[in-house]
Amino acid sequence: MGKPNIRLNPQIDSIRNRVLLQKGTEILLSIALLLPQPTKKVGKGRRPYDYRIVLVLCILRILLRKKYADYEAEMRFDKRLMEMLKIDKLPCKSTINNYALMFTLSFLSNFNKKLIEAWIKKPVDLLLDSSGIRLVGRSIWFCIKSKKKILKKDFDKIHIAVSLCSLLIANFKISNSKRNDSPFLKKLLKPFRVLGLVIADKGYSGKKNAEYVANKKGAFFSPFKKNVNPTGFSIWNKLYKLWKNLSFICEGIYHQRSKVEAVFSALNSRYGDQLYAIKWYMRRREMAMRFIAYNVRIIIGIQIAREKNIPLWVRA
Repeated sequence: MGKPNIRLNPQIDSIRNRVLLQKGTEILLSIALLLPQPTKKVGKGRRPYDYRIVLVLCILRILLRKKYADYEAEMRFDKRLMEMLKIDKLPCKSTINNYALMFTLSFLSNFNKKLIEAWIKKPVDLLLDSSGIRLVGRSIWFCIKSKKKILKKDFDKIHIAVSLCSLLIANFKISNSKRNDSPFLKKLLKPFRVLGLVIADKGYSGKKNAEYVANKKGAFFSPFKKNVNPTGFSIWNKLYKLWKNLSFICEGIYHQRSKVEAVFSALNSRYGDQLYAIKWYMRRREMAMRFIAYNVRIIIGIQIAREKNIPLWVRA
């Protein structure tokens, strides 16, 4: 796909950096308070923290690009955070890490859906793509002791569905590097009842995927592989004839998929392309929180763009 051809408006980026802590906390807290209240502990002992507050702190740590040591030194005693969260004492870094074990991938995915629900137009137009994320949490000695092979291409694979109009990450899945892209189309599109444009590369191309999108009233745009020769009166055959007879129109729509490169570029430049946790489930939860942090930054950018009446995205 090459380099992204659009980028965030530098004017918006400058304003956003000044209000990131305040607006980011307000947005995350407004969604977190919609979650079920924690059960009250009965008996003696220290009272646990509200998991909703800890969830906000976990995502804020990533949003502000702080390591656990940075959180302990810079965020834990920040009076602004205490006032916004209405708490007298913030949890330590060990508590933050322990609570992060509670937040499963499905829980974080549902939180992300609530976060972006009001910011995506319906029916939603989606761009589908996948990319790899490097794993650097394994040392040679750890792999020898646990009898695990060390591979040069040891990485996880992220699959995302991005809103065409706002470039918000509407849904995501994370798998190991050996999984194919095609089966993940249904998983990415499952939460949406009605679809608009669904633009994906050849990795997602297939008859079943085309029919699945059509059943949700969507328009599937994906190039056909060379060995495809559909027949009959199916949706798959109609799409094939459309691409064959009106290729210039179909390719013009399909090339909008290049915008998804701006999302990967923003994720890598802001949060890096590496995951350091040893446990696979912690790596994937960390990546899911990066997606949520990215969406918070975009939502803040949308708010600023509307206030200042300037475009959110400009040409790179």
